[in-house]
Amino acid sequence: MSDPYVDPDTERLLARMAGDFAAAPAEPTVQERREGLAAAAALYGPDPTPVGRVESLLIDGPGGPLPLRIYWPVETKGSLPLLLHIHGGGWVLGDPDAYERVVRAYCALGGCIVVDVDYRRAPEHRFPAALLDCEAALVWAAANAARLGADPKRIVVTGDSAGGHLAASVCQRARVPLAGQVLIYPVTSASTRADFASRSALGDGRWFLRHFDIIRAETEYFSRPEDQDTAAGSPLSAPQMLRANSPPTLVITASLDPLVDEGRAYAEALAAAGVPTTYRCVEGTIHAFVLFAGQIALGREVLEQVGVFIRAA
Repeated sequence: MSDPYVDPDTERLLARMAGDFAAAPAEPTVQERREGLAAAAALYGPDPTPVGRVESLLIDGPGGPLPLRIYWPVETKGSLPLLLHIHGGGWVLGDPDAYERVVRAYCALGGCIVVDVDYRRAPEHRFPAALLDCEAALVWAAANAARLGADPKRIVVTGDSAGGHLAASVCQRARVPLAGQVLIYPVTSASTRADFASRSALGDGRWFLRHFDIIRAETEYFSRPEDQDTAAGSPLSAPQMLRANSPPTLVITASLDPLVDEGRAYAEALAAAGVPTTYRCVEGTIHAFVLFAGQIALGREVLEQVGVFIRAA
């Protein structure tokens, strides 16, 4: 079998990462992993995009005060789309600081108000804490959309990786009308019965995300294996909920990502359920290429594509 195509920007970034993180511990703690993702996002993320203003606030969440960070675009005339953003990081890593550059890009390119959710993370808070926090944030955002300057009929939910998993589950379970969802290289099945060839074929460490990383994250988030086989654990396993609740959807995957097969399968399931679905597999690049859009031009291209989707919602 011939070697897969590798985008030149991606190849350069992988080589740079090997040098930048050569001294990283072989068995990092959770905190060291969080610091590593934050450092990578700062080193390789897109340039900070100007926005109109940013505010942080606390709302009542299912586990206590829930922090939100809200971004307004520079131009706020008219009633704007509202984007609920759910960050990635395997339910364990990532936060609004690490994802600030991506969120700023969404805000500006989508001409939207963004509500970024600082949900409770594993392993301190296990399933379903993160999902319940994101649902609470969506309910709050819908109830307060007009006050924020957004159109409550133009709410879009987005997330990448584990954030894509949470976004898909939130949309399936939503009790407020949604105009769209954007899933970026999402986990769509944490099922113990799942068997995706890409997880093993592409998860050997050559392409940033390892199969080991995926399994470790699932183990840290889910307390019981049976939770992984529920609709909330594996959105791909709930075709009736796909049909009933999913709004028009944009799914983005990467050809060198171990999660590519399940992202494609989710897009196909949405389309089969009659959900208007756009699917794009970005060739030659890796998991997190949007987070690393400062170094990978394909990531910047996808940020623009997401902005177009949001504006059209």
